[in-house]
Amino acid sequence: MKRLFDGQSVLDEREMMEMYRIEHAGLWAMYILLAAAVVVQMMLGAPIVQLAGELAVLLLVSVGMIIAYARKGIWDEHSRPGRRGNAAYSAACAFGVALIVAALRGSLLWGLISGAAMFLLCFALLSMMGAYLARRQSREAQALEDDEIDS
Repeated sequence: MKRLFDGQSVLDEREMMEMYRIEHAGLWAMYILLAAAVVVQMMLGAPIVQLAGELAVLLLVSVGMIIAYARKGIWDEHSRPGRRGNAAYSAACAFGVALIVAALRGSLLWGLISGAAMFLLCFALLSMMGAYLARRQSREAQALEDDEIDS
């Protein structure tokens, strides 16, 4: 994308930070609204074929962001990887899935089963990602120490 707009930036550092803050807020607003649109369409009985485009965009953006954050060793702005945080994020996700499935299927049992399965899946994935990031951060810290010793 940078090659498309090759040229000197006319923004100073403060303006660049403001632009990044605006883009950050816009990205998350778009992401949340797109997810809400999918849920609303599901509640209204839209067939999966009609939702395929939105679901594909959500999946690609989600996976892309996770990979990009992991490659840079970033977890979250407000927390560090840990069991308590993983459990809280997994519980929030499981609650949402349980509500949606219970509403769509009309069965509280299906909602509870789906919510429990989503909790386990999210917790396992978050724990694995947290372990990967902790290992990556320790390797980066070790590399920095080795560079300082060599200097």
